[in-house]
Amino acid sequence: MSDMRAKPCIVLAACLVAATAAFADPREIKLAEAVKAALESGDDLKIAAGNLEAARAQNELARSKTGISLSGSGAYSLSDGFGNDLSSGTAASSLAKLLGASGATQSIQGGLSLSAGNASTLNPYSKISLTATQTLPPSPGAPSTAIGASLAQTIWDGYPGGQTKASIDKAALAYKSKDLAANQSRSIIAANAKKAFVTMLTAQRTLALRTAVLDKQAALLKQVQATYTLKQASAIDLMTAQINERTAELDLETARHDLALGRQRLANLMGLPSDSDFSVAEIEEPALPASSIEDAIAIALDKRTDAALVDLSIRSSNVDLALAKALSQPGVSATAGINLGIVGAGGAASAGSAGSASLAVRVSLPLLDSGATDDQVAAVTAQLAVYRAQAAQLDDSIAADVRDAYWSASILSDRIGLAKQVEDMTDNQLELVKTQFQFGTATTQDVLTAQVNSANAGAAYLAAKGAYLLQELTLETAMGM
Repeated sequence: MSDMRAKPCIVLAACLVAATAAFADPREIKLAEAVKAALESGDDLKIAAGNLEAARAQNELARSKTGISLSGSGAYSLSDGFGNDLSSGTAASSLAKLLGASGATQSIQGGLSLSAGNASTLNPYSKISLTATQTLPPSPGAPSTAIGASLAQTIWDGYPGGQTKASIDKAALAYKSKDLAANQSRSIIAANAKKAFVTMLTAQRTLALRTAVLDKQAALLKQVQATYTLKQASAIDLMTAQINERTAELDLETARHDLALGRQRLANLMGLPSDSDFSVAEIEEPALPASSIEDAIAIALDKRTDAALVDLSIRSSNVDLALAKALSQPGVSATAGINLGIVGAGGAASAGSAGSASLAVRVSLPLLDSGATDDQVAAVTAQLAVYRAQAAQLDDSIAADVRDAYWSASILSDRIGLAKQVEDMTDNQLELVKTQFQFGTATTQDVLTAQVNSANAGAAYLAAKGAYLLQELTLETAMGM
């Protein structure tokens, strides 16, 4: 009976232990997971995606202008002439014919138009038109049919490939610019998430260190208090131990604050509630992303979004300049047409037909525009010069930023190894001083000092690792990665 009562207690205890472990061991988040969550929750990225979609639609609209467009038209009309008699009776008689469609001439028209390269609906690059008209006069007049076909072709409009191509080029550059802006937003969000992750990781490491240091200082304080009671330690020794223990407590509180703040900032970037409880996974210190400063600068000039955006501005201005110069150039177009008329038999007239063909070349040349074209060319040329100067200035700025970031990362990488050596040395010194203290060759002050030095060296090592991780991210950003 007692065994049966004991089993539910055991199960309940196991559940409580599991719940306590789950509460004490919050979810661990990896770096890739943090970056992914930040990218999915960022409003800036949603705005950039919307701008990109709008630019994509504009680009598709521009490209559609190179396709073929087909349109149709139709008309029906009634007409009646009343010669030189302008009396109200004659006009009223004609109006009555039109309203009753009796005794009036009826006309039915229809047409198809096939065009391509529609930079303007009023002036397509190529156009083929087919028209047909059926005229039905009142009896005893003879019906007639007119059929026509025409071809219009723009040979030169001032822009290589036609102004339709210019609109396509501009739209493609605008789309590329929005695409780069969206990628830049992604890079910024990812970089901020990585920095927040590293900051929290450093705080997490520091908290563990400060907790261990406080335990050691508290234990040492108890030891000094015991020896002080036995008159084997001085009041200075006791005061020093108390100061060291209190300092460790304050350091621990600071570490807790830094970790809570780092966790909150990372949670905000990931779209999590501010009071979320989680830890971050350990990561190794990565190697530098380039083997030399020169390689890093070359990668930056190739990958930096701001440099690519300035290049797109230069290319877009080149299109604007070509369009501005086109305003002063002649336009050449050609047209050809054929018309055929067929008249049916009616009254005293016999059936017959007639046809005609035409071919024309049109040249248009601007003669006077009060200098507007020259002013537009000058304005675009000046803007192009500004973009080129910005590109050169930006290249120099990128090179300087990368050079500084690479040098700093290299130095901090070396400092990690140095800090580790110092940490190992102070740990060994602490053990040595403890041994010497047991044999009476070291004082309590020696032990207290060695303990503080060991703690400071451990904190310096963690700080060096965190500083390198942040600087490596700064270098990646400077290189456009």
